Amino acid sequence: MKKLVMLALAMLLGSTLFAQMNEIRGTVGSDAYHDQDITLFAIEDGEPVEVAKTKLAADGSFGFLFTPAYEGFYVIGWPDFSRGKFAIYFKKGDKAEVSIYNKSMKFVGKQTPENTILSSWIQQTESLKNKSLHFANNSTYRDFFPEFTNVAAKAEEFRKTINTKNAGFNELMKKVTGYDLDLYALNFMRSPRFEYPKKEELIPYYNTIVSKDKFNNDEVLRMLYGKRFMDLYADYAVQGRSTLDNRLTFFNSDKVKGAYVLSTGLAMKQVKNYAQFQAIVETYGKYFQSEYQKKAVEKLNTKYYTAETGAKPAANFTYADQNDKMVSLSDFKGKVVLVDVWATWCGPCKQEIPPLKELEKEFHGKDIVFISVSLDEEKDKQKWKNMVKDMNLEGVQLFASGWSKITQDYDIKAIPRFMVFDKKGNVVTVDAPRPSNPKLKELLLSELSKNPEAVLGTK
Repeated sequence: MKKLVMLALAMLLGSTLFAQMNEIRGTVGSDAYHDQDITLFAIEDGEPVEVAKTKLAADGSFGFLFTPAYEGFYVIGWPDFSRGKFAIYFKKGDKAEVSIYNKSMKFVGKQTPENTILSSWIQQTESLKNKSLHFANNSTYRDFFPEFTNVAAKAEEFRKTINTKNAGFNELMKKVTGYDLDLYALNFMRSPRFEYPKKEELIPYYNTIVSKDKFNNDEVLRMLYGKRFMDLYADYAVQGRSTLDNRLTFFNSDKVKGAYVLSTGLAMKQVKNYAQFQAIVETYGKYFQSEYQKKAVEKLNTKYYTAETGAKPAANFTYADQNDKMVSLSDFKGKVVLVDVWATWCGPCKQEIPPLKELEKEFHGKDIVFISVSLDEEKDKQKWKNMVKDMNLEGVQLFASGWSKITQDYDIKAIPRFMVFDKKGNVVTVDAPRPSNPKLKELLLSELSKNPEAVLGTK
């Protein structure tokens, strides 16, 4: 009996968890493609990011079960832009059924109120989308402009029908209708066509696209083609060649500015080395606000840093000392720098303290600085301060508050880690011998013996 009760409980819990998950079911049919699989994407900063992929059954059917990371648009389709991607709106526990044929998607059966509205908008704009993004029917402005004008005229009436009980969706969807029309209009003019209109043949809608209030928030980053739209919009707004700073003035949201900097060829495609990337981060880093943007910057930082050959400029860091004064690695350019990355809880780190003190004593008065960076968590900051005082730790003592930027920049996965930088601020090694190893002393002497004037480029 007890086993039966436990089994029933397990089944109940399982069914409850299943009911809380989101489900997409559908079929794929095509007379042009031979698809083997289909992908579920989330939208991060206005572009699709793969969540899961599944094989299509022999009859073209598929299904996804997932727990949404956020409420909003998700996407099913294929990585290849030309093949097609389709947005579906999900709240926790929502289900959706769709049918995909070539580059079109239709919702099947009863849908959530949000996807009922979305389905209606897709039906109204599908032909425009395919002509603009997928070059359907070799469309030219002669057929596209009249159709676009007709759909745009009906858009305001459509927005009045967006009245679900989900206020957040209502506001977002109203924005999306405008963004979609702008995207289709701009992309049409930027893509290859057999025939292009003269300036006087443009429809009046093109005069309404640029607006100072277009990007007061970051909702464009929740769109499937958000980044593509931002690129097209900025190009159109400046009407020709322009600086990145000028283009950023058309975006009022810092988060949107960050996404644009990371995506635009005016910035990232011109970066050839680590120093150039650092210059981008120093200038525009204040705009990188989302976790997605911060992780993207970390990956790019590692990419450019590890690819560098020859003398590499040090990845700068800035942390507070025991008196809460902010100190940077770059403050010590002109001196050899030994950095010790450690923590109060690290036994091997503490074993290196006595030989490190001996090195500090031997090199006293020389052009060398000893910096110790603690990875203790914020809650242990006082413990770190006490140890610095009780053990009479000398040199520059800094507190990084956990496994922060320095560990990411220098790919530190274990401590202690010792690193040496030359007088010009370049890396000598990011994995130096420990103080207990005589080779570290030899390395420091070698760096000190180099002509500082030659290193610094002075006379």
